Amino acid sequence: MENALHITAIWMHILGIALFVGPQFFLAYAWVPASRQITDLPERIQAMRTITRRFGYIGGVGLGLIFTAGVYFIATWRNYYGQHDAGFFELRYGVIFTIKMCVLAVMLASLALHIFVVGPKLLQRLEAQANGELVTEAELRRLRSRSMTLSIGSLALTLAIMVMGAMLNTYKFSQQ
Repeated sequence: MENALHITAIWMHILGIALFVGPQFFLAYAWVPASRQITDLPERIQAMRTITRRFGYIGGVGLGLIFTAGVYFIATWRNYYGQHDAGFFELRYGVIFTIKMCVLAVMLASLALHIFVVGPKLLQRLEAQANGELVTEAELRRLRSRSMTLSIGSLALTLAIMVMGAMLNTYKFSQQ
């Protein structure tokens, strides 16, 4: 039963990562360049809202799966690795896990800033421009730059977290 739970948790973690990272790559490397081909600005904004909202839901489900499986992993790591005597920080596992959680916190903060502040502000200013309001190209360029910086930064941090996850699951390395 313990192996079945562990296998299920691994599967949930991998599925969650795929659901979280996949949309980030799609949005950054496929949608953003392709959306520039939509010349009707209100149509582009509506499509952007729809796509980012739906991918947000998918990414949120992914984060939920990652969190659920991660709680299982941290609750059972001693039994799984047979480490009943060693302290958490006496092994690389504890150190790597702690660094991973700190990077995760920074990544989630960056992502939240992008999703709840910069992204909506950019869409709001694009809508204002589409409605004939005076919005300077410099303002839009600044917001796009912030959006891309946060997006690419969050993706880079996510990839670093994935590397640390692989390190945690490499027994000979993490159990030293």
